[in-house]
Order: sequence, then structure tokens, then C-alpha cells
Amino acid sequence: MGMVSDVMSTDVQWIRKDVWVHSAAAYMANRRIGSLLVMDDEGAPAGIVTETDFVRRVIAADLSPSATQVGDIMTPSLITIDEQASLSEASDVMAERAIRHVVVTREGLVVGLVSIRDLIAREEFLPFEVERMMSRLPVVVALDETVRNAAALMAHSGVSGALVAGRRQSPRPMHLAGFARRDIAGIVTGTDLVRKVIANERYPYVTQVADVMAAPLQTIGARGSVNTAADLMDRVGVRHLAVTEGDEIVGLLSAEDVFDPAWLQVASRPLRRG
Repeated sequence: MGMVSDVMSTDVQWIRKDVWVHSAAAYMANRRIGSLLVMDDEGAPAGIVTETDFVRRVIAADLSPSATQVGDIMTPSLITIDEQASLSEASDVMAERAIRHVVVTREGLVVGLVSIRDLIAREEFLPFEVERMMSRLPVVVALDETVRNAAALMAHSGVSGALVAGRRQSPRPMHLAGFARRDIAGIVTGTDLVRKVIANERYPYVTQVADVMAAPLQTIGARGSVNTAADLMDRVGVRHLAVTEGDEIVGLLSAEDVFDPAWLQVASRPLRRG
């Protein structure tokens, strides 16, 4: 079993509390990273800011990225793990705390950062089928929905990504009830909102989901294994896969799902079909 030190990133990026959110988002977009550690005025660790914070505490909260400081939206407490801890311990911490980043320490000092994406590439999951761990009711928004409303729906639902329906006439968000593959145009995630909206100073109330979504959609069959799904996520650099069965999209699998202990309990039960 590997250790956290085997996969952690040692190129930890820091930012001051008084930096504007827009500048922080632009920096993250340029570096293609999903989080920044935050330092106080004395240079000591003060917290962490992630893509989730930008979506829930800026866009969904109707705050201006150019008039809001990082210190106002950051998560002030750092969840840490020792560099000698096992990868299983790191995944347990992420699952229990519902987070995607853990700060790595050596003798109490910050030496790195480990993300859920780092673990995806190294974990060996039990031989569960994807359909046992996917979300059967993923959040779905329309192509012409505004970014602001999509972010609010994602924040309310506690998800990091929403499928984008391409054939609905009404702009109102909805939940999946079985879609033909051709009816789903793509997916919009926290990464898209940070890099394509906040970092580029686009106005969430007038920017449509169609302008920032990721396409084409990455998919996996419902009967495929979770290990295969994890390998695909790592290979193409995504955290979400649409789950298909024949010509229909029947769910969404996220990186968070495969590390969730509650889902593991569900996946261990016999599957009832029909």
C-alpha cells in the first residue's frame, strides 16, 4: 500500500487573504490547479480556497469576484495528514470530511497537498460495477440556463458537476429521469465555472451554461467496473463520467462517489433489477 508522500504535490501554491477572488481564480486557471493554500498577514497558514468555495460562496452567493477577497470565502481550517500516512487513510479523511484536498505535513510543517485526483490513479477499488456507486439522479441543467442559476443548483444539491441537457426548451433546471445520449450535450463543473467564468471576468447572470460547459461528454457503461472508471478519469483528466446503458444515460459517477463510505455500503448489497 502506498503512502501519501508517494503521490502528493510538493509544488504547493499559496496566496494572501487580501487578494481579490478574480485574481485568485485567474492564477488557478493559469496553473490548472483546483485549490490554493491561504496565508495570513504574517505568512502563517490561514486556510484553503478551492473551486467549490468559488462556486458556492461567490457565484451562487451573488458576490462580485472583483470586490471580494479570498479571506472572505476560504475554508479557514486546514485538514492535515502526515506524509507517512497510507493512501487509504487519505481517502478515508476525504470521504469523512466531504473534501477533495488534504494538506500534507511533516513534523507539523506543510510540505505538500494531496487531492482526490491523486488518489484516483493509485487506489484499487473493490470489484463493484459502476451502476452500484453512481448517482441515479444527477443534477441536470439546460443549455440556455445561466451560469449563476447552475451554480446555485449545484450548491444547493451539494454536487461538483451537472449534466447539460441540449433539447429542453424551458430554461428551468431539472433532475434526470432517463435521457437518450443525444439529449445530453455535455457537463458543467466547478472547474469550468472557475476557469471560464470567474477567471475571465464573465458575468454569471448573462453567461449561459452552453458557453462554458465541457463537451464531448466522457462516458462509461453501467456494467463497467469502478476500477475501469477510475482509470478512465485519470487518463482523460476528469472527475465525472456519464453512465450509459444502451442508448440512454442512466446516471453520473463522480470521483467523490467512489470514495464515499456510504456508497460502499450500498454497493456491497445485492443489486435488485427491474
